[in-house]
Amino acid sequence: MTRELPQITLQQRQMMMNVIWLALIMGVVTFGIIVTFIGLKEEPGNGLPFITYLGMGLAALMLVLRMIIPNMIARNQFTQAMQEAREEGIQDEEQMLGTFYQIFMVRMIIGLALLEGAAMINLVAVMVENQKLAFIPVAILLLVMIASMPTKSKLDGWIRNQMENYNLEHQN
Repeated sequence: MTRELPQITLQQRQMMMNVIWLALIMGVVTFGIIVTFIGLKEEPGNGLPFITYLGMGLAALMLVLRMIIPNMIARNQFTQAMQEAREEGIQDEEQMLGTFYQIFMVRMIIGLALLEGAAMINLVAVMVENQKLAFIPVAILLLVMIASMPTKSKLDGWIRNQMENYNLEHQN
């Protein structure tokens, strides 16, 4: 006997995105607090702060990749969802919006994960090399993460933009 799971409403999907968004940010903040209390007890070393420079470079790279990779993946998923809807004749707007919200959530998670990883590397640099300089990219990455809060208007704007792009690419 199979049981269908209850469908998640659009409001619940948005709430789930907010929880994920906050959890990824809090991971960086929590680790940052731990590093601040544990890692800054000694003076910075005299050697080249290799991990700090590597972390700063990765932070810059991840800021750029965040603009490319999640959007590329989401665009492909959106096109695939639209083609499947067209082939299967899906007319249920609520079902399609749920699919689009899910695609947006995947896009958001990938983008935030890229930024979170770069922030964590910079916090490790603070811990290992005692370089306060590595807090600068962490702060920048956190600000970008905070600014990417998944609001209803961002969701609607993104879906509208994807629909326009899809319609322009698939005009017959």
